[in-house]
Amino acid sequence: MPLAILGAALAMSSQAHAQKSPTERIDELEKKLEQSLKQIEQLSSEVARLRGPVPASTAPGPVSTANSDVNARVAQQDAKIQELERQVEQISESSTRGLKLGGVPLHGFADIGAGTSRQSNLYQTGPKGFTVGNFSLYLTPEFGDRVKSLVELVFEVDRNGEVGADLERLQMGYAFSDALTLWGGRFHTPYGIWNTAFHHGQQIQTSLSRPRFLEFEDRGGILPAHTVGLWATGTLPVGGSRFNYDVYTGNAPRIGIDASLPAPGGVLDPKASGAAHHASTLGFRAEFAPRGALDGLKVGLHGLRANVSDDSAGLNRTRLLTYGPYASYTNDQWEILSELYKFRNRDLSGATGTHQSNAWYVQAGYNTGRGTPYIRAERTSLDQTDNYFAFQNSGRSYHATSLGLRFDLTASTALKFEAGRTLMRNVKAGGGDDSFTEFRTQFSIRF
Repeated sequence: MPLAILGAALAMSSQAHAQKSPTERIDELEKKLEQSLKQIEQLSSEVARLRGPVPASTAPGPVSTANSDVNARVAQQDAKIQELERQVEQISESSTRGLKLGGVPLHGFADIGAGTSRQSNLYQTGPKGFTVGNFSLYLTPEFGDRVKSLVELVFEVDRNGEVGADLERLQMGYAFSDALTLWGGRFHTPYGIWNTAFHHGQQIQTSLSRPRFLEFEDRGGILPAHTVGLWATGTLPVGGSRFNYDVYTGNAPRIGIDASLPAPGGVLDPKASGAAHHASTLGFRAEFAPRGALDGLKVGLHGLRANVSDDSAGLNRTRLLTYGPYASYTNDQWEILSELYKFRNRDLSGATGTHQSNAWYVQAGYNTGRGTPYIRAERTSLDQTDNYFAFQNSGRSYHATSLGLRFDLTASTALKFEAGRTLMRNVKAGGGDDSFTEFRTQFSIRF
C-alpha cells in the first residue's frame, strides 16, 4: 500500500507541474511523500488499535457489545483501506497508460480560439474569426539515470493559413548531479521567467497571450527565444533556500528579411543549421529562491550578449547586450510575475554608436477557486536608430494593457478570455502612432 500511494503521488504531481524545474518538482514530491507517509502511519496506527487483542470474556455467553463494535469498526476500516488501494491503483494505471511512441511516453498540447480587433490599418494585429492554434508534441526519452533528452515538435498555422512544422526543441543532456546538468542542441534561451517557465503549450500559462516583446521569433518576439548550442544548469542549496543558475553559449541569431511582411519585414532566425561566418551568443541567469516565510518568491538577474547581423542591403552588424532583474511570487492563490530588460546595443558596422532601450511587464493573477482573473501591463521603449530594432518587423515601441479570466475545466483543460488595448509608437513613415483593441478567447488542452 505505501508503494502504491507513493506511485500515485509521483504520477499526479508530475502531470500537474510539468512546467516547473526538476528541482522544484522534487521538492513538491518530497512534501507529498511526507504527507502520504503521515497518512499511512495514522491509518496503520488506527488499524493496529482496532485490531488489538480483545479481552477474553470472563464468562461464557454471547460476544460483548464492546467487542462487536470493535469488530464492526475493523471490518469498516478494512473496506475503506481496500477501496483506497483500488482507487490508488486506478490512478497509477491511468497516469502511465498514455500514448507511447516507440515505448517512450508521448505528451502534447493543443489549442483553438477566436478573436476580433478594432483598429486602423497602420499596424498588423492578430487574426479575426475562429482560429486553430498550436499542436505541440514532446517526448522525454531517458537513457539511464543520467542521460536525458527532450524533443518538442510544433505544428502551427501561419498568417496565410498554411500548416507548418517546427522542431522547436531538440536537446540532449547529461545530469552529473543536482548541481550540474549539461545540455546540447536547440533549447529555450533561459532568460527571465516567461521564456524559462512556459513553452509552446498554451495550457500551462495562466494568461491567454505572452507579453508581446517576449513572443517567439516567428510570432513577433524581439529577443532570441531559442538558442542552438550548449547550456549548463543546476541548483545549489543555500541554507534552507536554493540558488538556481543557467550559463549558455550558442549561435548568434540573424535578422532575416521576409518580403511577405510589412517593411522592413525582419524576423529573428536562431540559425539552427549554423552559419558561414559564425557569431556567438553568451548568456547567464542567476536566481535565488528563499524558503520559510518567503516561500514562493524567486528573484534573479539575467544577461545576454550576441553579435547579430541582418540580411538588408547594408548587412548591418549589431552587438546585442540585454540584462536586467526579474521576480516572481506564486502560491495557491497568487501568481505575480515581473521582468525588466535593459538594452545597450552597439553598432559594429556603422557610425551610429551605442543605443539604449528598455522593455518590461508586470502580470498578477488571483485564483478564486472558481476562476483566475489576471491583469498585465507591458511597455517597450526601443530606439529606432538602433539597427537591431529598426530592421525587425516588431521592433517598435508600444504600451499595452491586458485583462483576462481563466477557468480550469479540469486539471488538463483551460478556457480563457482576454481583452487588450495596445498603443504602437512610430508605425508611420512620419513617426505617427496607432492604437487598437483586441478580444480573444481560447480553449487549450494537454495530455
